[in-house]
Amino acid sequence: MKDKKRMLMPETSLETGTMESWLEEMFAKGWQLEECGFRFARFRRTEPTQVRCRLMPMPKNESLDIRREREELFNEMGWEYLTNKVDQYDIYICRDPHAPELETDPVAAAWARDRMLRKERRNLILTWLALVAVIMLVISRIVRSETPVETLIRSVGISAPLSMLMLVWAVWETAAFLRRVRFLRRQMDAGLPRSRAGSWRGERRRAGLILGATILMDILVIGYPLSQLGTSWGADLEELDRPIPCLMGWQVDETLTQADRTSGVCLMNPTFLTPGHYDVWDYYPGERKLINQGDVLLLSFLAEPLYREWQERIRDYAEGNVIELDDPGFDGVSLGRRGEDTFLVLWQGRVVLYVGAFGVTGVEKHLDEYADVLAQFQ
Repeated sequence: MKDKKRMLMPETSLETGTMESWLEEMFAKGWQLEECGFRFARFRRTEPTQVRCRLMPMPKNESLDIRREREELFNEMGWEYLTNKVDQYDIYICRDPHAPELETDPVAAAWARDRMLRKERRNLILTWLALVAVIMLVISRIVRSETPVETLIRSVGISAPLSMLMLVWAVWETAAFLRRVRFLRRQMDAGLPRSRAGSWRGERRRAGLILGATILMDILVIGYPLSQLGTSWGADLEELDRPIPCLMGWQVDETLTQADRTSGVCLMNPTFLTPGHYDVWDYYPGERKLINQGDVLLLSFLAEPLYREWQERIRDYAEGNVIELDDPGFDGVSLGRRGEDTFLVLWQGRVVLYVGAFGVTGVEKHLDEYADVLAQFQ
């Protein structure tokens, strides 16, 4: 049988009654507190005993002599110092049920807790200011971009959805903090002895959920980028051995053959919101080329905004000469022309493909083939 063990502490900050109740029960079960960390407390086995436990706010800037005098006074009253909780509370126990309470002056007790309340409130405000600043920075970057949708899907990583979860958690924690503040205010107004509220079992479950969520978030933030190592790739089009969401120039232009190709390359660089991002350059003699950019999106609702953004971009490329075609194989087809150049944007499900044909003709005549190719990436 182990003589020592570590246990997760109840989630408590301003309301100390749950922690006191938990420690009293641990003593009754034969476990004496040795040390309190950030989330865990260490106990050693001892004889079961009934004690009273109190968490006292640590005085600010207290000299060693004053602290020694206070400890001697508390010892004379029957109270024994155990340890402190993350430099926030001093923890005392009393084995004598008839000994007086540590706190007898309600004004002094209220003053000590009011000081802690101001500190916690300041920390909460600073946390929210930092969170709002980060959100505004991200929004500003996206809004100021000429292509905000593409900027969003190309720059957002796993941290974005986790940040949204953190925002929800922050709102929840803020509401819980305000409830604790109201309870503490009522305690301070009621004077001594202080009442206890809540269940230490419930607070330990809450602490476990917070710890589990924190660990999971850390794993995702660190593990997801590591899992993406090696997912980017590039290949010469002549050596390509995997499907890509586009057609080649020689497949759409009857005047070209595969042998006419002078060079060609495909790069695939995924992001969190675009598991497949393909850039394909296909070159032919006489400065003829076919440039493709395809995005296979994680979330299908992002496809239409991206398609509309590309639609406006080819409107600029084609100097306003853009039409929308109705084709049953696509959710959207936009075609633009400028001299011998053709610009095509296709939207099918969660795939958006831009095709820039410079000196290459016939891309708009192969919509059925494009539909079949894009269907493979749904």
